[in-house]
Amino acid sequence: MTDPAKRGNAQHLFMRRPMQKTFMIILVLLTMAFPKSTDLILKSANSDVNTMSKDGEMISTLTGNVVFLYDDAVIKSQNAKWWKSRGTVSFSDNVRVTRPNQTITSDRMDYDKNKKWLIADGRLDFYDVKERVKLKGDHGTYYLDKKFLVVEGHPQFIFYDTAAHDTLDIRGKKMTYDDSIKKASVYENVTVSKGKLFTRSEAAFYYPDSGRALLRQIPRIAYETDSLSGDSVDLMFTKKHLQRVKVKGSSHGQYKEYGASDTTLTHLLGDSISMFLTDSGKIDSMWAFGNVKSKYYPIKNPLATNEAYGKLMTVSFNAHGEVSRVKVWGNARSIYNVEEKDGRGRNEASGDSITVSFAKGKATHVKLSGSVRGFYAPQPAPTRPPADSNIREKAKPAAKKETPP
Repeated sequence: MTDPAKRGNAQHLFMRRPMQKTFMIILVLLTMAFPKSTDLILKSANSDVNTMSKDGEMISTLTGNVVFLYDDAVIKSQNAKWWKSRGTVSFSDNVRVTRPNQTITSDRMDYDKNKKWLIADGRLDFYDVKERVKLKGDHGTYYLDKKFLVVEGHPQFIFYDTAAHDTLDIRGKKMTYDDSIKKASVYENVTVSKGKLFTRSEAAFYYPDSGRALLRQIPRIAYETDSLSGDSVDLMFTKKHLQRVKVKGSSHGQYKEYGASDTTLTHLLGDSISMFLTDSGKIDSMWAFGNVKSKYYPIKNPLATNEAYGKLMTVSFNAHGEVSRVKVWGNARSIYNVEEKDGRGRNEASGDSITVSFAKGKATHVKLSGSVRGFYAPQPAPTRPPADSNIREKAKPAAKKETPP
């Protein structure tokens, strides 16, 4: 028979074990929730001179191969002043911060223990060798724990593309880079350039991992002699080139086609427009959605305007960059000037869809489908004024006055 005292002790021990296990779990959770605070640790210096300030603060003046450690970062400089009670350090002369795959250099840096940041002043340069990302500027603030960088004073963001001959260059008035989510944000007078591409906006956001660039606040795009604008613009890059441009809200695209004797101008408007490019950097096609309108005319003869309207439109280009086909869906309507061997005319038509084919900048065929309506009106050939029409008529000799007998 079990001793009641022993049985009671056993029950008490059995009850304590779950309580101890629960207490250990709570300690682990608290440790995870409140990690150990990280601070600068002096590793080495050629010289360390300690002085006492007037208010009784210990100041260490460090010279020669100064090295501090902070978590996975190593901070090096030739000179440093360390206010120990304040928890601040001023680094100068060849200041360099290294982290795995990253380096930050500047003329001077100030560390603040309470704010966990480094303030850099003079020729700031941040480089991530893995992401092939560089940020440059005159001033910057680097948050060590968050791995978040703010750059001001002529900031510049550069993404090096090893597969292409050009680089992505972003500039503005203020720039941030969040290393944790790989995102660059640029504000005020923002420009983005890469090869044939040049853009302007008031805000831009770039994600190096996915190759996406988002332009906001009055974005404008120039691609060679072509342009796009709208309320917002999204750019998609591959490792080699710009692949797609998507414009939303009050979208307007303009495309120039250069011929032997004239230049043709195309305007494309809609609620949104997408432009797709080939691997060689030429425009492959443009898609427009919602309240679509297209105007196509030679600059020397703007009266010969070709127009198309509908809910959805595609404009296709051939290998030479010339418009080869325009197709419209949804309450489609078109007005095209057609030139043939036996004459010229104006074709007005509507239907569920309209397809217009082009050759050498001129409309050659118009195909309509569904609820087709329209007419063709021949146009008289343009007449030229006589060659001597601008020559003034010769003055006739004045009639001879008769004298009275």
